[in-house]
Amino acid sequence: MTAITSCDGPWTDWTEAERLEALRDTKILDTGQDPAYDDLIRIASIVCAAPIVLVSLVDETRQWFKARIGFEATETPRSMSICAHAIENGPLLVIPDLTTDPRTADNPLVIGEHRLRFYAGAVIRAKAGQPLGSLCVLDRVARPDGLTQVQTETLDALARQVATLIELKQSREAVANREADLAASERRFRVMTGAMPQMVWTTRPDGFHDFYNDRWYEFTGVPYGSTDGEGWNGMFHPDDQERAWTRWRHSLATGDPYEVEYRLRHHTGVYRWTLGRAMPLRDAEGRIERWFGTCTDIEDLKRAEGEARKLAAIVEHSKDFIGIADEDGRILHINAAGRRLVGLPDAETARRTTVPDYFMPECRSTVIETVLPTVQRDGWWEGELTFRHFGTGEGIAVLYSVFPVHDDRGGLLGYATVTRDLRERKRAEEARDLLIKELSHRIKNIFAVVEGIAALSARTDPAARPFVAAFRERLGALANAHEYVRPHSPASAPKVQGQTLFGLMRLIMAAYVQDGRERIVLHGDDIVVGDRSATAFALIMHEQATNAMKYGGLSTEAGTVRLTGRRDGETYELVWAESGGPPVSGPPTRRGFGTVLAERSVAGQLDGTLEHDWSGTGLVMRLAVPAANLTA
Repeated sequence: MTAITSCDGPWTDWTEAERLEALRDTKILDTGQDPAYDDLIRIASIVCAAPIVLVSLVDETRQWFKARIGFEATETPRSMSICAHAIENGPLLVIPDLTTDPRTADNPLVIGEHRLRFYAGAVIRAKAGQPLGSLCVLDRVARPDGLTQVQTETLDALARQVATLIELKQSREAVANREADLAASERRFRVMTGAMPQMVWTTRPDGFHDFYNDRWYEFTGVPYGSTDGEGWNGMFHPDDQERAWTRWRHSLATGDPYEVEYRLRHHTGVYRWTLGRAMPLRDAEGRIERWFGTCTDIEDLKRAEGEARKLAAIVEHSKDFIGIADEDGRILHINAAGRRLVGLPDAETARRTTVPDYFMPECRSTVIETVLPTVQRDGWWEGELTFRHFGTGEGIAVLYSVFPVHDDRGGLLGYATVTRDLRERKRAEEARDLLIKELSHRIKNIFAVVEGIAALSARTDPAARPFVAAFRERLGALANAHEYVRPHSPASAPKVQGQTLFGLMRLIMAAYVQDGRERIVLHGDDIVVGDRSATAFALIMHEQATNAMKYGGLSTEAGTVRLTGRRDGETYELVWAESGGPPVSGPPTRRGFGTVLAERSVAGQLDGTLEHDWSGTGLVMRLAVPAANLTA
């Protein structure tokens, strides 16, 4: 046979950095003994009749032996490596006599105790072609004839087998890593889906449902696995099943995302609105591998949307001006009635306005300096202001109520108003005031006519003059009392600044003084009264005195009334006690209009209580009012 005694030439289609990276990627360095490699070097030893056989992998600074026969060391410095020459010179390097080759003549393995003389190495290559090392045979006797053809082919084949073993190890590790990644991914997927508040499901590419998370079973109450495949559709409301199936079949056929709302049966048996969604998961080529879907309970959202629609309908159909602005005063929405009130053509035009735009110039400073600071401080403001009509510029009297709007976390969203058009009310008040003034004028005329008739009698009958004088004085007192008890507008109400309750009572009750004797006697604690409470008290006491004159303690010559005031902490009590009048058999069978009006004044204007005690000796009335309300 022909002997092979030389290499096949240089093989340098790689860089050292690429070669070292390929070697490190194998993760074979410093691994344990492997029988598969040991079998290969035994075959090489037998075929090549070599006492020393190595699987040598050339690292950056060393050569490491994955398998070895006849050599004790597990590695040597790269400077001593003959295989380092093999990886640079082709698929096979044969050196018949190491002592004569300039590359190895002074190698410590040649001149030292090992006394190596012959070397033949077949290069072990990575899958991409980079040399990793060699499968080499060595002898302590030179072989001028090198290797035979069979030995060469065998050594080369065995080197390829070593490379295959390395690739197989890499493949197995890659598979193991991928399986581990898949297992970890599966665990993460289950943890993630278990933590999600939604119901989660997955299907195969054909739509077969093969996974549901715990939320699905908790919601539906069905046994695990019972809705796999196509069993899920039976959980839907009968009226929604065909629609959901149609949408799902469309998504499976086209790959379009799946989204549909349906009613899903809860474990309580109640159907709840649910939003179903699914997206396809595709591979690198765009093929659908799986479908990932969720079911979200939107029952509460549906109800909230329904309530919101109702509220929106109420707002839009309300006759009042209803609007909302952001915290900077920019208008977000004005309802239709509001736009009509101020002459805005549409919602878009309204959104280009700000809050001050809606007020007459004389009111804007009030809004900015008083209204908004009060809302920010107290959370509410209400009062009469004047809107501006955007078309005509005319003023519109309104009752303006404004309050802040907050989100669920308490953050300020803006300000809302429910404002009422006061023009009709103002016109009605003006008509009422005109009527009141007319009635008052006529009553005053009646007083004047009566007083004139009395004066005429006095002039024609000197004996009647003392009676007429007393009569005219009493008539004047009644006229003064009338000014307090008649209905008033804010402009016509009598001013009582600094007036006390007892002073007011003396003024109202002056008509009931007889021959210099006060028949209504005041006792106890006095208190300051304001304009509003003065009118209410005057009405109540005038009605009480009138009834006493007709039916009670003042209807007899000797009858009297004791009016006692008492301050008890935050409450003021006034007691009207009649005596000397006709016997009282019990409460009256009906209440007159004046009595009803008086009771309403106590409750509505004074926020107080009114009690009647119909005792046999005379009526006792107790009026209790918060003291703070008397100064209003």
